[in-house]
Amino acid sequence: MMILACGLLALAPPPARAALKVEGTRLIYFGHDREANIGVVNQAAREVVVQTWISGEDEASSHSVPFAATEPLVQLGAGEHHQLRILYAGEGLPSDRESLFWLNIMEIPLKPEDSNSVQFAIRQRLKLFYRPPALKGGSADAVQQLQWRSNDGRTVTVSNPSAFHLSLVNLQTDGQVLSDYLLLKPFERKTLTAPGPLPKGTTLHFTEITDIGLQARHSAALN
Repeated sequence: MMILACGLLALAPPPARAALKVEGTRLIYFGHDREANIGVVNQAAREVVVQTWISGEDEASSHSVPFAATEPLVQLGAGEHHQLRILYAGEGLPSDRESLFWLNIMEIPLKPEDSNSVQFAIRQRLKLFYRPPALKGGSADAVQQLQWRSNDGRTVTVSNPSAFHLSLVNLQTDGQVLSDYLLLKPFERKTLTAPGPLPKGTTLHFTEITDIGLQARHSAALN
């Protein structure tokens, strides 16, 4: 039985490795700019085709997306760097809050020289935030406005009164994990259930993913 299992593992294709490096983990489209850009680098020793498109927060939705990539398909040589440019149609989105979309970047390998080899098209998906011109500040300011409450000592309700999306990871107390990842939309409130009781004076610890994709550690008192 062990020999058969090892044989099957040997026949399995190796895990796909992305040749394309995206220079960022998120992209913010500032409404006062004419376009948004993000760099990609082909780290492979072969050419690849890069397909770019934008989809809505709900990818299954049939609603049209007011964004377009200037080059939906581009071919990159080995080691070549390229700037992907995203354009906004100029209307259709709220002016008093951020809007969330997905930036899809797919790496499509060219026809292999070996007909017996296996190749994969690898898609990387990044959050694309549209930030209207009227909004001032950013996630660093908004995260300070979060309101944390517990009415029963078992649940934590967090309210985001800002117009920005906030991405929080590793939300925990000194002894309990509440959430591995939490996305708070503008003006959204969410309630989390703690594994155990939350005593008075509990302090929450979490990491914010900043506007430029870095991690910032925070603590907050639970009211």
